[in-house]
Amino acid sequence: MPKTTWKIGELASQCGITVRTLHHYHQIGLLVPSEFTEAGHRLYTKADASKLQQILSLKQLGFSLEEIYNFIVN
Repeated sequence: MPKTTWKIGELASQCGITVRTLHHYHQIGLLVPSEFTEAGHRLYTKADASKLQQILSLKQLGFSLEEIYNFIVN
C-alpha cells in the first residue's frame, strides 16, 4: 500500500531540505501540515508534498518567500 502521510524528517529528506526549513514554512503559514499525531507531531499528506514542490520550484526560479506566500496562500 502506498504511503499517504510523511513525518517531517521523511519529507525533508525526500525533498532535499532541512527539518528547520519545514518548521519555518509552518511558522510563517506557507506550508501548514494537514494532519498532526496525538502527540502533536506534524504529518504531511500528498497534497502538502505537492504544495511543497511548488514552493521549492518557485524558490528555485528566484521568488522570495513573501512572493510565494502571496501567490500560493492569497
